Amino acid sequence: MKKCITFLIIILLGCSLLYSQELTRLIDIPTAGILQKGEASFTISVCKNCGVSFGAGVGIISKLMFGIEYGGEYVLGDSVPDGNPSPGVYVKYRIFDESPKMFAVAIGYDSRGYGAFTDSLYDGTKVNRYEIKSKGLYAAASKNFNFLGNLGLHGGINYSITEKDDDDDLNFFFGIDKSINSQISLFVEYDFAWNDDKTDGFGANKGYLNAALYLKLAENLIMKINFRDLLNNQYKQPDRAITIQYTTNL
Repeated sequence: MKKCITFLIIILLGCSLLYSQELTRLIDIPTAGILQKGEASFTISVCKNCGVSFGAGVGIISKLMFGIEYGGEYVLGDSVPDGNPSPGVYVKYRIFDESPKMFAVAIGYDSRGYGAFTDSLYDGTKVNRYEIKSKGLYAAASKNFNFLGNLGLHGGINYSITEKDDDDDLNFFFGIDKSINSQISLFVEYDFAWNDDKTDGFGANKGYLNAALYLKLAENLIMKINFRDLLNNQYKQPDRAITIQYTTNL
């Protein structure tokens, strides 16, 4: 497996295309960035419990993108793989482009959750959800500033409709991305998790503070080293995962 991943990276490093890609999400929160028409991205993530997920997204028409992702736990190692019950899908439409005075604004739907999927009863309530809920329906705003490099501010509101438990409150999130140089950026995001703050065996009413190191390996190839739940809202230790994303024009 390690040889296969190394070979894949070497091949992709030789396929650089010279264009700038917008950030469509930080770690788990969406931004107002989109894939442009004819632009496609392919991702592979290695995460907790020897999990692996594969995804692909494409810019369909101007300001509209669509994607799908599927994975599961124990894909690596000698345990029996446990796939997610269904693929995660996401679609986003940008209503307003960014301008010198205005934030970019987008609306969308995202059914990609994170962690193990639970389908059981908890205190008499049917629980059908990921450890960290998907965003569901959302609206996001983003703006970039020139401050010792690029500084991006992002925020939004979401309502989870795909997963079922006893908490369906509206939720808010915000995040920043800050470039260190042309190859390295830092991401930090906070999800208030107001839709996941009831006593159901998942959250501890602290919200989710996540961070990531963004490495630009080539013009169209990036790696993210993600650190989820730094406040130990759900996990005893921050969850660590790696995502590799390759973007090209169709």
